[in-house]
Amino acid sequence: MVRIPSQNQSPSRRASTIVERAFAEFDAELNLDPLERLRAVTFHNELTERLKADKIISDAFLQGSFARKTMLSPLRDIDKVFLLHPQYNHLFTDEGGAVAAAELVESALKGYYTNSSIDRARHAVQMDLGEGMFSFDVVPAFEAGDGTTDVMIMDLDRETWKRSNTRELIEVVAERNKTCDGVFVHQVRFIKDWARRVLGERLPGLHVESIAFACIDGPLSHAEAVSRIFACGAQVLGLGAGYGEPTGVERLSDKISEVDREAARQAFVAAEAQSAKAWMLDEHGREEEAVATWHEVFGALFGDGKQTGGDFLRRLGTGAAVVTGAKAPGATPTRAWAP
Repeated sequence: MVRIPSQNQSPSRRASTIVERAFAEFDAELNLDPLERLRAVTFHNELTERLKADKIISDAFLQGSFARKTMLSPLRDIDKVFLLHPQYNHLFTDEGGAVAAAELVESALKGYYTNSSIDRARHAVQMDLGEGMFSFDVVPAFEAGDGTTDVMIMDLDRETWKRSNTRELIEVVAERNKTCDGVFVHQVRFIKDWARRVLGERLPGLHVESIAFACIDGPLSHAEAVSRIFACGAQVLGLGAGYGEPTGVERLSDKISEVDREAARQAFVAAEAQSAKAWMLDEHGREEEAVATWHEVFGALFGDGKQTGGDFLRRLGTGAAVVTGAKAPGATPTRAWAP
């Protein structure tokens, strides 16, 4: 894999106030709706307590983008690992134990939520509560018990159990976010939203997060961070290069087709060129045109691409302080339903 030089080897650039405020507003647009988040937290806590009370599980923890704080709105899919109760320890060694675990959890969920849709995936029992509600992946698991924080999760394709370091992944991303003064997860969401709109399912969310992780290792303004991610993302997506997930255990770049990888590379190259144009305009005092160029990159949620600098400042609140990685004062988090 290509080693990306530490960003600390070159000074960070600071965009103009109007561009920084545009990114702050974009950040607010991508925030999960707080009431929706509360509904999701309440639901998954209630489900955990029901499974504990029935002695099906002993404990549980969130995983996935919701746990890593990189989930995009609307909040829909929630992943959670459920550690089976000790009375089911035999399922770890029994022939067909993984299938039996799926049946056990599936039966419980059907009893609790009679109107939900229940299905099985490779590693989870999937429950869909319906339109306007949540899709919930219940992942049966056992502790690895070897001194690591790993768990052994159900693998129905092979009818066995597979090691997962999902806890380590959450910790590594949280540590990187701390190193970046709390802005890393926000910057990941910018790129994930862009990738979802431009590439659809060609570049899965964890791949986008992993590319960002390879490219950013310290605090940067939002404009500088996304520019660097586009630039080095184009490098690591090239043949002969590559990228792993943040813990370094798996080389994710080998898990997408060459066609999808090249499509992603070309998209990153194009976005890098647009980023360079935005910086040039900004540095020459043409802030409104810079905002419009960033709008071309990030789409409708990034301003409207037409407003004047004065209109933009009045809308955000003239004189409001700019805090990179935080909402502009007075900006209310909204749910971004547009793709």
